[in-house]
Amino acid sequence: MIRQFSADQGARFALYCYFPDRPPGQIIRLTREELESSLGSLSDSYTSELKDWFIKSFEVIFAPDFIAQFRSVLDHLKSVLRARNEAEALCWHAVIHGHLRDVILGRPPGERKVSLDDLRDLVHDARAAVFEASYAQVCGHEKYLKLLREQYKSRTANVPNRERLFVIECDDRVHILDLVEIVTCLRDRYHVGDSPPPYIAFRGEVNLTHLKHALWQERIYFHDGFDYGGADFNPDSLVSPPLPGYGVKLVEFKHLAELSGCVRIHEVHDFYLRNPATEFFSEARARHAVVEAPSDLRVILGGKHGRGKR
Repeated sequence: MIRQFSADQGARFALYCYFPDRPPGQIIRLTREELESSLGSLSDSYTSELKDWFIKSFEVIFAPDFIAQFRSVLDHLKSVLRARNEAEALCWHAVIHGHLRDVILGRPPGERKVSLDDLRDLVHDARAAVFEASYAQVCGHEKYLKLLREQYKSRTANVPNRERLFVIECDDRVHILDLVEIVTCLRDRYHVGDSPPPYIAFRGEVNLTHLKHALWQERIYFHDGFDYGGADFNPDSLVSPPLPGYGVKLVEFKHLAELSGCVRIHEVHDFYLRNPATEFFSEARARHAVVEAPSDLRVILGGKHGRGKR
């Protein structure tokens, strides 16, 4: 903390801790001697003036024990985010904990802000995912696909002008022609009017070279961020292609991290077989849906039924 303070002397720091012999809510400040003792051999790396200013900007706050804090958090989840019982509050706690970890690891200092509305959206999406998984188990896969199809049905004549990313997990049973038809469905559904071409990332067991060849054979043209054969991936070329006009932007899943710094994605639609993809575009509105096979998207998006369970 003192290293960070030396770079920004306007910062303020607090250390929360628990000791059974200290009453919750007590606040203390270190003495000069205590600070130097804590720094040990590093104490000589900082000037006396800096250490004096740090002491005035740093406080130790004694908090209640972990169990009391944890139960207080669960009570707030039940009252603010309307968890119906302690079991659901525990579920939302795990979801929020994971999201905050991703924010800390994925965003630079100064951009790690999370609002109450963000948490409400997060819980809403998690509740929808739990509901859909239960719905599929109880009502059957066909009814589950009809439910998703209804949710993805266009409610207006115009498609909102938003940058969208579709992430689709594949296994070794996927059929290339199913992927071609999925790309076609996404292009026809979302590249309409002023709406930009959707970004599409396939992950898992899929041969992208074979897929691109099949798309070209079907005259489905796309941008992929490679300016020529053998070139390195260029995210700027994908975001603003030199020859615009194609209705699809294919991006390899491993390149999503590079893309995230070049374009603001508004919506992420993640269709997964085993585990959802949550690593990228944390500021986008994310929608995760489990499917039995990529071909299920043809039903969800209003196309034909797939080629069986692949």
